[in-house]
Amino acid sequence: MEVTVTLYATLIRYHPEGKRNEPFTVQLPEGATVKDLVKKVGIKEGEAKQVFIRHKSRPDDYSLEDGDKAAIFPPVGGG
Repeated sequence: MEVTVTLYATLIRYHPEGKRNEPFTVQLPEGATVKDLVKKVGIKEGEAKQVFIRHKSRPDDYSLEDGDKAAIFPPVGGG
């Protein structure tokens, strides 16, 4: 299945072409989860704080569907 991914903030360094806020596609096996997607993109554990699928934050064990669009964000810092 194919999932379209957009990375934000510090996570843009994981974009395969280094493009800021530009979506790219990832091929995953059927039944893949959010956790599988994050791992496939190469994001280290703990660096992805929120993953939105269909405009809702989803847990790591959420099952993806072909054609999903994912927005991945790091933890927010500051004060």
